[in-house]
Amino acid sequence: MRRSPHIRVAVALATLFLAIGPVATPVAQADIAPAAIPDFTITGGGNGHGIGMSQYGAQGYALHGWTYDAIIKHYYKGVTIEPMLHDVKPRVNLNASGAARSTWTVRAVGAAGVVYSSANTAVHVDLVKDAYYTLSHTTAGVVVKKTATESTVATYSSGNVIVNPDGDALVEIKDASGPMSYPYVRWRGYLEFDPDAGTALYVYNVVSFQEYLYGVVPRESPASWDADALKAQAVAARSYAKYKLDPNDDGVRDASLRCTTADQVYGGVSKLVQGVVDPHEDSRTNAAVDATKNLVVKYQGKVVMTYFSSASGGHTANIEDSWGYSDPKTYYTGVDDPYEADAGSPYMSWTVKKSGLEIAAALRASSTVAKELSDHSLTPIPGGSTIYVTGVTITRGVSGYPRWTYFHFSDPAKTTCKLSAYTVKSALGLKSPNFAFSGFPMSRIQGADRYATAVAISQKAFATTAPAVVIASGEAYPDALSGSALAGAENGALLLTAKSYLPAVVETELKRLKPARIYILGGEPAVSAAVEARIKTVVPTVVPVRIGGVDRYETSRKVADEVYALAAPAKAIVANGLAWPDAAAVSAVAYAKHYPILFSKPSELGTMTAGYLSAHKPTTLVIGGETVVSADVYGDIEAITGARRLQGPNRYATAAAVARFSLEVAEGFSETQVYIAAGLNYPDALVGGVLAGKQLHPMLLTGFDTCPPDTAAFLKEKQLAIEYIWILGGGGAISSPGAAAIDAVMMN
Repeated sequence: MRRSPHIRVAVALATLFLAIGPVATPVAQADIAPAAIPDFTITGGGNGHGIGMSQYGAQGYALHGWTYDAIIKHYYKGVTIEPMLHDVKPRVNLNASGAARSTWTVRAVGAAGVVYSSANTAVHVDLVKDAYYTLSHTTAGVVVKKTATESTVATYSSGNVIVNPDGDALVEIKDASGPMSYPYVRWRGYLEFDPDAGTALYVYNVVSFQEYLYGVVPRESPASWDADALKAQAVAARSYAKYKLDPNDDGVRDASLRCTTADQVYGGVSKLVQGVVDPHEDSRTNAAVDATKNLVVKYQGKVVMTYFSSASGGHTANIEDSWGYSDPKTYYTGVDDPYEADAGSPYMSWTVKKSGLEIAAALRASSTVAKELSDHSLTPIPGGSTIYVTGVTITRGVSGYPRWTYFHFSDPAKTTCKLSAYTVKSALGLKSPNFAFSGFPMSRIQGADRYATAVAISQKAFATTAPAVVIASGEAYPDALSGSALAGAENGALLLTAKSYLPAVVETELKRLKPARIYILGGEPAVSAAVEARIKTVVPTVVPVRIGGVDRYETSRKVADEVYALAAPAKAIVANGLAWPDAAAVSAVAYAKHYPILFSKPSELGTMTAGYLSAHKPTTLVIGGETVVSADVYGDIEAITGARRLQGPNRYATAAAVARFSLEVAEGFSETQVYIAAGLNYPDALVGGVLAGKQLHPMLLTGFDTCPPDTAAFLKEKQLAIEYIWILGGGGAISSPGAAAIDAVMMN
């Protein structure tokens, strides 16, 4: 039968992220260039379309003691198994391509036969026992010649020509025929030759239903399989053929069958190989056909076209999920398929790797893709051999199969094309339409430790020099958090240092950046005098400016005053000074817009922060919910100036709320790229805001080895717009499974 399964795949996602080293890059917004052509890993399971019965699954169920009728009723929900009301002889096209051919050479095996025209069945011409005859289509009609002598024995100007061996003898086609295009294949029943509109002939085998199934079942399921699996195959094959030939079960044949998987594989009785008969039928499969004689599958009294496929990979498909434009049917509902591995299925999982350029070329070259896009008035694949796929997103149906796959392209219009699962399977040469893509365009920006990661971020943000550098403690977060706006106001970098020494990697970066101004945030308990002295030695042309207060609240106020002196921002940010995630989440906005970050306590605004708000009356962004900045504190802010709370029930949701805010027109950020930092440790998020802010792209927080629901929700909202993701920090901050979880969100 027409096969190409679909599977619920446990998505094995490969991590394809590039470790970004200290490579100098331009610094203007959007100058951080993603890697050009991404590589994708496609994983899946099963072989075929995945609709209806899995052949390996049926064998697995039989090995677990299921009877054939229970197997059928498992794969086709709500059906009955009943005798068909009227027999009908299958008529099968024996050319694997289905095409007509100029000549066919045939003989009756071990017997004589007759040839006649359907236009006058009463007039027969006898054929000599075991002699070959060649049929051709000429202007005079169908000419039958004895092959050995080339003498004409009959010419038929109208009708189809039938070659019928005597009794139960087989008829042999000397030319390539059948699903494997073997020569000398032998068939039951008789052959019917149908002239085409030109000078060629189609060849059909007309045979009884049982005898047709003798040639189908061993080609579809190994004869060595359990008897109940073979019986289930016999019933499914009979029902499929019955529906195709005679869907009304009235005994009138309405169509013909193909001998290949375009319908179901029909191999005939045997073939002759160097004079030796090689059997195609098998007594075990013939017994299964006989044991289920005339039985077909019905739903509410009507014959069901019982689609089946080789393997599902663990779960079969709803028909509308595999074949995207099909109407749902109860009996084509996906079901669990747990025993394929027990049956020895080689299709439990498979992997294909293709670059974005290869995928684009395959989609562009596929006539199946072109037809679907044209038939449904969908966006065509963009032309151009250099255009590639930049990303793939999938929406899945209820059975877990990819209902729709969206390919995003690199052309100037950023075209997105939508395709159904089976079309993708066909175009990309996949084994089934139950697939998952991994490899969403992502890169890591990382160093050996927090100090080196901060340097790597600086190197991505500043190709050559930077006008200023802000240096804060890498051992405690408050000062670095307030430094984002100051670095932004100076269009400068933010680096971290140890309390008692300046890391060598930071020294090297200071020399590279050659800043005209250096700020040290926090007093000597945060950044020691020894570090300050070392900075003076490393950059002797600059006298560092230390900004520090008696505590984090005073330091944040002093930094805010410096920012105001430089940029006079119209907005300010208030976050809880005792917890870093909310302030880190807003650091990209603080850098880009020069909004100073001020601290409050959970239930007390504090004089330092209140003083700044009173002095400048900025519109104030309050970051976090009432558990981190209380309603009373929010009320105090509102009493001084305008306020807006950006919040969520957790740090990830709050970061997502900030990201959505950054995309508002007034803030000017773009979601085409997204930066993601660890939500469980602060250093990468603190300095990552510099790069995200400089590029005017939002920053999110994520888990170590998972993508939290609120982060995933933002990514799904912006899925079609996001072209690239930058992961801040190495595997110690966000693990490979954590990165793969982000990938899975973006690709599914």
